[in-house]
Amino acid sequence: MLAVKLRMAAEAIGCASRKAFCARFREVNPATQCDLERLNKWMQGRSLPRASSVYADLAAVIGSTKPGSWIAGCSVEEFAAELAACTGAQAPAVPDIPARRAEPRPTGLFGGTAGLAGAFAAYSLAWSPRYRGSLIRGSLRLQPDGRGRLVATYAENLLGRLVQLDGEIQIGRLSMDFTLREPEGGAPLFLTLHVPAPPASILVGVMSGATFISHEALPSATRIVFIRVPDSAALDATNRYLAPEEGAIAADLVALGLVLGQPERMDASMRAILGPVPAQVSALEQAGLADIMDEEYFNDGAAHDLPAPPGAPP
Repeated sequence: MLAVKLRMAAEAIGCASRKAFCARFREVNPATQCDLERLNKWMQGRSLPRASSVYADLAAVIGSTKPGSWIAGCSVEEFAAELAACTGAQAPAVPDIPARRAEPRPTGLFGGTAGLAGAFAAYSLAWSPRYRGSLIRGSLRLQPDGRGRLVATYAENLLGRLVQLDGEIQIGRLSMDFTLREPEGGAPLFLTLHVPAPPASILVGVMSGATFISHEALPSATRIVFIRVPDSAALDATNRYLAPEEGAIAADLVALGLVLGQPERMDASMRAILGPVPAQVSALEQAGLADIMDEEYFNDGAAHDLPAPPGAPP
C-alpha cells in the first residue's frame, strides 16, 4: 500500500528519479528518516518505515494538511483524490506492484485495528532515581499501516530531548504485545496491555525495560495507562515529568481537551492503578544475592553441575 502511494506521489510532483523524490523529503524535514536506501525498499514494497513521522513527511511533500495517520491508513483511491487536490495534477494511475498474500486481521475487535487507532496520553511511574515519585506523561499514537497491522509510536520528553520509539503491535485474544525501539536502535521497551472493549477509550498494562536516566541500567517495570485524547500538537509538546499530586492527572487531561464528568474519581483511580513505586532491581541487590548463591554452589559441590567454560580441559 505505501509502495503504491509513494509511486503515485513521485509521479504527481514530477520526480523523475528516486534521488530527486528523496530530496523532496529532506526539503520538508531535514531530519526525515527517509534516505535513498530506505526509500528504495519502501517503493519496492520490501519494508515499511519504522518511524511514523515519515507519513507526516509524505503529507508535506505532496502539500497535504492531512495528518500522518491519515496518510498511513487511507485507501489508494482516497490518497489519489488527495494527491490530485493538492497538486492540481490529474489523479495518477495506480502502479503495478507484486501482489502480496493477504495478512490475517485480528478478530474480536470492533472495526479491527481501525477501532484502536488514535492518539493517547500516557501515564506511568518515572524510573530514574533522580525523579523518584514523579510520573511520566508521554504520548502514544496507534496507526494502521494499510495491511491490517497496527503500528505504535510512543514518545517521552526526557531532559529536553524527545525520545520516540516505534514498533508493530501483536494482537491476541486477550493481550496486545509490542516491542518499541528508537528508529536508529537503542534500548527497547516492552509492553503488554489488555485488549480493550469498544470504544477503546483506555489501554492499561505493564511496561518494562531499563532506565534511560540513571548511573546504572536498572531493569524496571511499571504499570502504564493510556487514555484516548484529541490528536493535536499539544499532546507531544506537553510530554513531561508530572507531580503525582491529587488532581494533576485530571487537570492534564482537561488541558488536552477531554471533558471529565468525575475528575476527582478518575484521578484517584488512575493514581491507585499506577501505584507508589516501579519494580526495579539494582546491581547491588543482584551482587548481594550472587554472593550468597555462589558460595552455596562452590561449597556444596553444586559447581560441578555448572557448564565448563569454553576451552576448559575435560
